[in-house]
Amino acid sequence: MNPYLYPEFITSLLTEKWRHMELLAVENCQLHPDHNVLEVGFGPGIGLQAAYNIIKNGKGKVTGLDLSPYILEEATKLMSEGIIKKQVELHLGNVMEMPFQSNSFDRLFHCNTFYFWPDLNKSAQELYRVLKPGCFMVTVLNQRYLKYMKTIGVLRYGDADVQKYMNALLQSKFENIKISHGKYGIKPYQIITAYTGNKQE
Repeated sequence: MNPYLYPEFITSLLTEKWRHMELLAVENCQLHPDHNVLEVGFGPGIGLQAAYNIIKNGKGKVTGLDLSPYILEEATKLMSEGIIKKQVELHLGNVMEMPFQSNSFDRLFHCNTFYFWPDLNKSAQELYRVLKPGCFMVTVLNQRYLKYMKTIGVLRYGDADVQKYMNALLQSKFENIKISHGKYGIKPYQIITAYTGNKQE
């Protein structure tokens, strides 16, 4: 199943099943009110809203990028306050060709998205490019649930191989790449963090 052909299904799934992952991602970003933060694949906007609640009284900004026009429309409704205040900016676009200047963001996060990226290496290079030196990215996923989704055909178009993803980050100059495991209630999850280092060419 390609999720972008079934937008109502994927929105419901993201909202009900993966809400805690979005909140965990924002929590682990260690956001400050003056941070500029990017979410790639923002879905219905749960993570965007959590990040906005942290930066809205500072000088920071929340930016989102997603492939789906339907998702963009839904998240725009949710984030209308921040958009009006020019502290939230949502874009329709592809992670492999992000419409942002290099060294733009203090933090970057995404949840359960990398397995839909056609080219992991090119995507990882873009993630690295848009992050500022000395900053980091957070990825949250549930490996057990992804395996289940694969068996029922939902991830027929994706590759949920975590090691391939981490290798792509390493090849793209990310440093100190780590994966940790935990539980949110009874729900297991994995958090991957990756740092940009000093980004010297």
